Amino acid sequence: MDDFTKRRIEKVMRHYMESTAEEQLRNRRSIGYALEGDELTLVEQRPSKDGARWIELPVAQFRLDAGGWRVYGLDSGGRWHLVSEIAASENFEAQLGRVTANELGIF
Repeated sequence: MDDFTKRRIEKVMRHYMESTAEEQLRNRRSIGYALEGDELTLVEQRPSKDGARWIELPVAQFRLDAGGWRVYGLDSGGRWHLVSEIAASENFEAQLGRVTANELGIF
């Protein structure tokens, strides 16, 4: 991923996290992300059952390739799989919106 794209994605994610801050406080959770190479992993952070620490739960993964941004979901075995129902797109914001809307019920 080139530097321009990386900065743009980081800006989109900052805005996304700020726009969901109120909901996150109500639900005692936080949204975060990890950007590594051409992959962005969206994570949910919430307190452990005993409240002593925060745990991170991967939600979705976005991978940039020649076809655009592809969306991956996590299976029960901890492996990422392409969500074929979501077509690749050059528009990262649209892909993030699809995951947030969760119309497929898998995120």
